[in-house]
Amino acid sequence: MTLAQRVSQTNPLSGEPGQQTTFTAFPEGTLLESGKVPIAEIAELALREGQCTNPIYRVHRWFARRLGSQFRAILTGLSLKPEEAGRFWDLYLGDLSLDGAVVLDPFVGGGTSLVEAERCGARVIGYDIDPVATFITRFELETASYDPSSPEIAALCEMVSAQISPFHRTTVPGVGERVVLHHFWVECRTCKACGTTFEIHPHYQLAYSKEKGLQWVFCKSCHEVSEIPIARKEIRCGCGTRTRIAQGTLDQGKVRCPGCGDVSGLGERGDEPTPPEWRLFAQEYLETTPTGVTRHFKAASKGDRIRYGRARSLLENVEKAGRGFAPSRTIPADGRSDGRPLIHGFTRYRDLFNDRQLLHLSLLGQAISRVEDPQSRKLLAIAFSEHLTTNCMYTAYAFGYRRTSPMFSIHGYRHITRPVEINPWLDGIGRGTFPNVLGKIAKAVAFATAPTNLDPKGGRKPAMICRQTAVKEVSTHPWRVLGGSSRASISTKTSESLEGIPDGSIDLILTDPPYFDNLSYSELSDFYLAWHQSLGMAEPPYDNPAIAAPIKENLALTDRGDQSIEVYRNSLHRIFCECRRVLKKDGIMVFTYHHKSPVAWGALGDALVRSGLKCATVMPLRGEGQGGLHSYNGTIKWDAVFVCRKGNQVPSASSDNVAVPRTVVKQAKQQASAYAEDLGKTRQIAFRDPDRLNLERAMIVASAVIAPAHPHFVPLSDALKASSTGGR
Repeated sequence: MTLAQRVSQTNPLSGEPGQQTTFTAFPEGTLLESGKVPIAEIAELALREGQCTNPIYRVHRWFARRLGSQFRAILTGLSLKPEEAGRFWDLYLGDLSLDGAVVLDPFVGGGTSLVEAERCGARVIGYDIDPVATFITRFELETASYDPSSPEIAALCEMVSAQISPFHRTTVPGVGERVVLHHFWVECRTCKACGTTFEIHPHYQLAYSKEKGLQWVFCKSCHEVSEIPIARKEIRCGCGTRTRIAQGTLDQGKVRCPGCGDVSGLGERGDEPTPPEWRLFAQEYLETTPTGVTRHFKAASKGDRIRYGRARSLLENVEKAGRGFAPSRTIPADGRSDGRPLIHGFTRYRDLFNDRQLLHLSLLGQAISRVEDPQSRKLLAIAFSEHLTTNCMYTAYAFGYRRTSPMFSIHGYRHITRPVEINPWLDGIGRGTFPNVLGKIAKAVAFATAPTNLDPKGGRKPAMICRQTAVKEVSTHPWRVLGGSSRASISTKTSESLEGIPDGSIDLILTDPPYFDNLSYSELSDFYLAWHQSLGMAEPPYDNPAIAAPIKENLALTDRGDQSIEVYRNSLHRIFCECRRVLKKDGIMVFTYHHKSPVAWGALGDALVRSGLKCATVMPLRGEGQGGLHSYNGTIKWDAVFVCRKGNQVPSASSDNVAVPRTVVKQAKQQASAYAEDLGKTRQIAFRDPDRLNLERAMIVASAVIAPAHPHFVPLSDALKASSTGGR
């Protein structure tokens, strides 16, 4: 049976075959293409969203996730004509209906584009080479169908909590037994020069409170904790030790032996490094009072280490009995860009966890694998996956906030010499505990069934639910979506061949392609995949524990060599050609992009022009919220948004130059500067020079054409190099 026959024989979602739906086509000229959308107001909304994200997007961490307000604004701008600009916010907040439209994202990533399109009633199709990305997106689209209050989930949590919670208690002298919130660990090293074994501390502060003017510090010898004014620079302990608080044994990646003063690099661990040796040195425990729960610090005792040893012994017994759960495969070394886990001796993913954490995850994972209800098992699986980032030895402690800072908070493997271990079964307190992750999922389910939108006037406004039927199960077959029997399909494969989609069948392509070498997505997501394999939740062929995420195949490259650039350009060209093929004659492709390198922009421009897509307009939209550990004044916060239609040019790999008119560089600079002047008036939305430069290069790319050598044209690469280099 041909694909066309499959599509024609599929039962539609509602009504009789051939029944007309709301959507027919986007206007010939849209408000978005005119550039008249309220860019500043959308940016202000984006900043608010960064602090109040759609709960669906908080269920599981993803890297470089775009904002829901950005994609909803794009969908609104596409649905209006230029003369209807006054209706923008009414439509954004009201009945933005795309019932009957088919939306494709060839790079689903965190899934935001498809979730926002499906919320408007569109049928959606997604592709991504990364199995973790598709795992997350499927859950996001199905969120409304889950029940976090299931009795089976409650029984599982009660059972595992009873097994693990006794290992997260401590005896406080003169007070009695108390529940531990955080355990503080430190990496130890033996000096090669003098043989001294010492702790690697960046400083001797545990936490501080600007509001109270207090800090909690500890003795570098006995670890006794003191509460002192934040202005104090040193302490004298009862053990006789003087500790300068800011003067640790680690400074800017260099480790100093306190015995002989020898200095070595943090990553200098020998030819065959082993996992770090960790020492438990302090704890944060909870005290229940008539007025509430208070938090206190103490040095770790011999009894605390004995309690940890009992957890280690139980883990050994569990694994000897053949009930081991933690992934055993190694961390891939071939093709990776971030070698930090391997440099620091972590050769297996299980090495990134201490034994008490492994015991907890093993018992929890085994219990999840035994859950009978498939929906409950999938819900618990995604909660387990998200929980990993706050329950490992790459979890840090945010001193000023007194909470955990999750793994990948800076989108990379940040080595932590003083990791924090959280009590995983606390409810309502503790960032990233398993009950609190389940609480995030419960909020997401509630939102999915009764969604709201951020109102530019303040607060939130109930959203009109346009979809006829909520997504109960995401298909793996695009033809089911095209035929009308499914609202969504997700495929874990490259978009270089969209063989499941016929020519001219897609109304809108809405996507966020990899930004060249900004992030190695699969390199990071393989951490989760290893555990998904243990859970039995990974799809073929990734259900085989010997198979890692497609690190080398991912377009997000990190090597700026000529070969890498060529791979990125050629792969992107093939994907853009496929996008042009599947677009309807009056279809539209919208994508976002930013990068600091002219090389990256050149690769994008070459791929785009040779695909036969014609850029109608480019505009800036705020792509990130406010703040973040990886956020600073030199970063790009505003995406360039490309709006493209099918051009008359047939896709080509011609050897002719991709070029721009000589006048374009000056024009792009002027237009980008005009945006910068206008948007820079509002300090809050922060349109800075890196954003202006990014937009300037986007405008140069949008003007590019295939042309033979000619005095009136300049090669695209030269035009991009000629653009300003300020703000890099």
